[in-house]
Amino acid sequence: MMYRKFLGIFALIITISILAGCAPKPQIEIYMEPVAGREHAQIDVQTGSISVEQHGVQITLEPLNEVELFELTEDARINPYIGIDRWGNVEPLYTVFGIHIENRSNSRVIVDSTAILVDLNGEQYAALPYDYFKELYENVRPRTVAFYDPGYRYRYPYPRSYYRSPYRYYYQHPYNYRLGYRYHHRYPYTPYRMYDYYPDPAAANHERLVARETVFDGGRLFSGAQREGLLVFDRLDIGVTDVKVILPEVLIINKKKQRSKFDFVFDFRQVVNVKE
Repeated sequence: MMYRKFLGIFALIITISILAGCAPKPQIEIYMEPVAGREHAQIDVQTGSISVEQHGVQITLEPLNEVELFELTEDARINPYIGIDRWGNVEPLYTVFGIHIENRSNSRVIVDSTAILVDLNGEQYAALPYDYFKELYENVRPRTVAFYDPGYRYRYPYPRSYYRSPYRYYYQHPYNYRLGYRYHHRYPYTPYRMYDYYPDPAAANHERLVARETVFDGGRLFSGAQREGLLVFDRLDIGVTDVKVILPEVLIINKKKQRSKFDFVFDFRQVVNVKE
């Protein structure tokens, strides 16, 4: 009797463990929405963008979600701004804004590539330049990688450092176009995952080229000229709410050759929805 009772309790524990492990995990949707109230700012509710016009110069920022980032390339495997897990879920690797600048009436406008994102706590994030992506993807080579990031295990099936790395894998196949052959190593501690990677340099180079074509690197705009690109920041933590993006000291040279500098400021709010 005691033996049967023990088996019954053991079976119950196993059943509960299996059901708990198979229970669907909550889905987390994170997106940016514009915040009204700042002078000179106009909001487009359809796109969620903010346009600021000062002295004949209009600058528009539009936050990009995972769908819009996914659509930047025909092949998701060469998209430097997203990660795709083993189930095909798209995960943004960065906080990204599309920027569009128009010089409507001045002789010349000079915009630096520098942009700053500031949260409510005063934490500052500088826009990532193309050189960041160049260094990230330029010298990929076979290596062993161990990923450890227990603080983000709830949000991501793998840590952010894993998704950010050019050595991350996308699918559970022994060979991947983007990364070549992959061999998994067992490791005694759960938060760690170790892999030997033989990456595909051509695929990494494609990602670098996509970044080269899309990252905003500043520019000089003559009258009537327009310019656009992407402002890419480190991905914000889940606890960040209100932020402002600043394009500092945009140089405006009017028709009379008079020079003046203005800051363009945009207010956004990060919204987090948890769906059970």
